[in-house]
Amino acid sequence: MTFSQLQVFTKVVETGSFTKAGEALRMTQSAVSHAIANMESELGVPLIIRDKKQGIILSDFGKHILKLAGEILNRIDQIEQAAASEKGLDVGTIRIGSFPSATARLLPKIISKFKQQYPRIEVVLFDGDDHEVSEWLNNRVIDVGFVAQLGRNDKMIPLTKDKMVAVIPKGYQFGDAQAIPVWKLSDSPFIMSKGGCEPFIREIFAHAGLSPSVQFEARDTNTMLNMVQEGLGITIVPELALPDKLPDIEVRDLDPTFWRYLGLYCPHVDEVTPAIQKFISMGQSLFQALEQKVEDV
Repeated sequence: MTFSQLQVFTKVVETGSFTKAGEALRMTQSAVSHAIANMESELGVPLIIRDKKQGIILSDFGKHILKLAGEILNRIDQIEQAAASEKGLDVGTIRIGSFPSATARLLPKIISKFKQQYPRIEVVLFDGDDHEVSEWLNNRVIDVGFVAQLGRNDKMIPLTKDKMVAVIPKGYQFGDAQAIPVWKLSDSPFIMSKGGCEPFIREIFAHAGLSPSVQFEARDTNTMLNMVQEGLGITIVPELALPDKLPDIEVRDLDPTFWRYLGLYCPHVDEVTPAIQKFISMGQSLFQALEQKVEDV
């Protein structure tokens, strides 16, 4: 088995396509297929199951090999980056996974600053929901994940926090109060987020010993906000997920206030490359500076 075969295998899984993997590695599709076939032949076990409807599916053994291949490739990357660092060069690749609101609102700041300082380090971005980011981390598809949690976690490298807010139709029954007690929300028709925030929302209600009266479910934030505008119910969303231009709705604080904490998660700390460490440090310093500016206002 060769280093090249491991690269091809992980790239096929990463892109979900033999053709896209070939384009990324500057190989023909037949060369990619040949590399995978040789790898499976040497191991004597199938790694990839080709399905016309679902595309590429990893066999159970393939999932196990993907983790091991990720470890090997990461170690090689560490060696190459250590050698480059010894020569005074900053090179390498970082694969980052993130959920949509962080991808849109937070990561561009970090990546822009990072690329200015380290132009030779490639940044590859994977955008998905919380569950997908978790799977990518577990399968070593990404090196570091941008995650959100309702409470602080020792394993997460904290960057900033995001307030959870109530979204209600204009002129709804809660009057003009800027903050709405959570218990008042429990009797109203609720539009539940299925895009990753559901555990946060349910924990907010559980804190008050209540459950939301879920009438509708939606994955997309804009869909939820438009449903609120049409008077179909109320919802709770992270402030960061609100679009710049809101539909005809009202946004209120919660009483008590709830925050979700946003940060970077890297499960394999002992395998962190110099490039990843530079990215983490950049994120920490950037958001510390932003929070200090807010406090000084």
